Amino acid sequence: MAKASPEDERKAKALALFNGHESHLAGRPGGKRLIAKDFDFTKLDFFGLDLHESVLSSSNFQDSRFIDTDFSLSDMFCVNANDADFTRSKFERADLRGANLLRAKLVRATLPKADLRAGQVVKWEGGNKVTVQQKTQLREARLDNINAAEADFSEAEMPRAKLMRANLSRAQMYAVNLAGADLTEAVLSGVKLKDAILNGAAVAGADFTGADLRGAVLRNVDLASAITTGADLTGAIYRLTNVALPHKIAEKVAAHSLWITSSGAEGARGIFDGMDMTAVDLNASDLSGASFRNANLSRATMVEAWLTLCDFTGAKLDGVNLDSANLGGSKMFKADLSNAKLRGAKLGPIDLRTADGKMSGRTWPTSLEGARLAGADARGADLRQVNLAGSDLIGANLSSVDLREANTAGCNLDAAILIGARLQH
Repeated sequence: MAKASPEDERKAKALALFNGHESHLAGRPGGKRLIAKDFDFTKLDFFGLDLHESVLSSSNFQDSRFIDTDFSLSDMFCVNANDADFTRSKFERADLRGANLLRAKLVRATLPKADLRAGQVVKWEGGNKVTVQQKTQLREARLDNINAAEADFSEAEMPRAKLMRANLSRAQMYAVNLAGADLTEAVLSGVKLKDAILNGAAVAGADFTGADLRGAVLRNVDLASAITTGADLTGAIYRLTNVALPHKIAEKVAAHSLWITSSGAEGARGIFDGMDMTAVDLNASDLSGASFRNANLSRATMVEAWLTLCDFTGAKLDGVNLDSANLGGSKMFKADLSNAKLRGAKLGPIDLRTADGKMSGRTWPTSLEGARLAGADARGADLRQVNLAGSDLIGANLSSVDLREANTAGCNLDAAILIGARLQH
């Protein structure tokens, strides 16, 4: 008789545990509550189990399939379940703090009042016991049509998660990261999204009625396509008008947003070179790394926009509103910014990162070499280390501007206002 493989033995052991738990729940003799901390369930395939009130903390469910399984009231603290399939499974009031659900499939799962907050994990570092916070990971998870009413997702990592038609009503989602998430037709009434990140999220038909969005960041989000009746957007960063962008520009912004949230894997870098974008509303947009060479952005509004490492060479930006925008590391060689508003704008050097997102220790300065800023209002702007060589600043208001280490060689500062400006000397 052939000896059972290690995988068959592991599956048989798991099945015995599950059968014992179901007997325990049914009150049958010999039943035993499932307590399987750190158990290896990788690549196991089960269907229709009743595992509610089980203890499965720190167990490994990677690449497993537990479809139509009841995990309600279970302890699943810090489980590893990346690429697992929990389709239609139940997690009501389950403890999923610190769980790794990267790319997990929870389509039509039920998670009312589930706890998906960060978990406090004890680790050893250099012989010392250290407590670290492990956030619940739901990046690129499939959560379409879930019922997660009143669940707690606070501070969870959910970039590019699929949440189409999800019921998230009254959920706690404080400081959650939903960048690039698909919330199409999701129900978010009464949800707590204070300080959440929703950059590039798709919200067409989403219902934010009575939602708390205070301090949330919604760059590249078309809130006009969502229901926001009674929502509190105090201090939130989002497009203030409902004026639709011209179709061609809207398409490029959407593709660029996807390019950003997918780290270049999807979408396309925004190339707006030579385009007529006169008076366009790009408030609160994130177009970092885009190219606007020789584009016409006259009178455009780009308040609080993120425009780091952009190329505005030769662009027309006369009368543009860039108040509080971040233009760090951008190239604006011979750009026309006459009469532009740059109040509180950030044009200081930007910190460069390595391919894996770590700080490189190097910076990249902003260049306004040969640019025209006559009559510009740049009060309180950060112009540290900016290259202003040969630029025209006639009549510009540079009150309280930080110009330390800036290159002002050959600048025309006639009639410029420099009250309270910080100079390099």
